[in-house]
Amino acid sequence: MKILEWFDNLPLPGLVKDIIFVVVVVGGISLLSQLALGLWTPMVAVESGSMVPNLNIGDIVVVQGASRTDVIPWDEAEKTGYTAFNNPGDVILYRPYGKASLNLLDQFKMLLGFAPSKDKATPIIHRALHYVKAGEAMWEGGPAAPFSGYITKGDHNEVIDQMAGQIFGTAKTSYIETNRGEIMDVGSDVYLDKKTGLLIYKTENGTFVGEGISFLTPVKEEWVIGVARAKIPLVGYVRLLPNIIFDEVKKLIS
Repeated sequence: MKILEWFDNLPLPGLVKDIIFVVVVVGGISLLSQLALGLWTPMVAVESGSMVPNLNIGDIVVVQGASRTDVIPWDEAEKTGYTAFNNPGDVILYRPYGKASLNLLDQFKMLLGFAPSKDKATPIIHRALHYVKAGEAMWEGGPAAPFSGYITKGDHNEVIDQMAGQIFGTAKTSYIETNRGEIMDVGSDVYLDKKTGLLIYKTENGTFVGEGISFLTPVKEEWVIGVARAKIPLVGYVRLLPNIIFDEVKKLIS
């Protein structure tokens, strides 16, 4: 109470006091979130229908940081009867190919019609199916995993993320070295071309170029931001509405 009285008596304009109050409240909430869930911003809005009907566009999802919990994939969950959002296994939020997450400036640029840089991406929220070690088949009869990680899938999607993509053709091995400044090492002979957003895969049979969600690459544990724990239906439309309106305006103009 004394603190509030002291704050009210400060010789500052009312607007400045309001701004300070909002900053303190938001900072306090973020601090509590970090302490409780291991993330400064533990809530994300669902932007696609890949997890329908268990997570829908506009839902807000509360995420627990990966450092505060273990991921239980589908194959392990089936043994114990554990479910999350109506199916076995945890739903995880992850950075595809280890790309950096979009920040507020990136989102503002997108709102104005500018594409973010190719080494950044909106995190994916899909279900962890199983964990594979480097060299193991990513799916039955499929190619070997270039490194260890989770095989993932959207509940509404027909195929796993690691199959959701395509190979365009081959590339010269020298391209990686001559463009080293624009090449991100994803791991174990997998590279991301930051200029184009395409993936480069070095294999015994040649060097190939492709793209996808997490095409031919498991989700490394360090790419996992956290595990989805709860959802608040439709509230996320407040976050998505500006993008939706802007898209509709662009359609009308064009």
